[in-house]
Amino acid sequence: MTDTHRSALRYTADITAEDIDGLAGFIGRRIVLLRAAAGAPGSEEERVGDALSRTVAALTRSAREVLCALTALAAATAAAAGAAEETGAAAEAAPGPGDRARSGDGAVEELMIRLSTLWRYLLTAAEAWSHLPDYDVARWRLDNHLDAEHEARARWLAAGEAW
Repeated sequence: MTDTHRSALRYTADITAEDIDGLAGFIGRRIVLLRAAAGAPGSEEERVGDALSRTVAALTRSAREVLCALTALAAATAAAAGAAEETGAAAEAAPGPGDRARSGDGAVEELMIRLSTLWRYLLTAAEAWSHLPDYDVARWRLDNHLDAEHEARARWLAAGEAW
């Protein structure tokens, strides 16, 4: 992670590529130590380190893909809203307060659930080392996706960002 102070993670929408990479790097450093402690080639520690390394790499790759898909959906939604505004159909095309966006909202929800799940898997992989000083307790914790998505959406919209 960078030296920049980050606020505590509260929602799935707050998870960034930096968070994913930071947590994966933290786990990766622990795996190096685990492998160094391995007694001999083919030892249980070495096999566990290899398996954990492959698992974390796959989870990280999947989580980054989900973030890219969410970014693409947000850009498409913003472009559609801009096009609707230009054609004078903004009032009809834009969702009203409390309404769910018509296009892609189900896809966004599905991607948010996938991201939340992948994040939880990464946290599980790091759990044994969560007591160490370089574990970012404020950022690397469970999110409140299912209970608080509406709050995150309102915060994003209030900041002028596309959901």
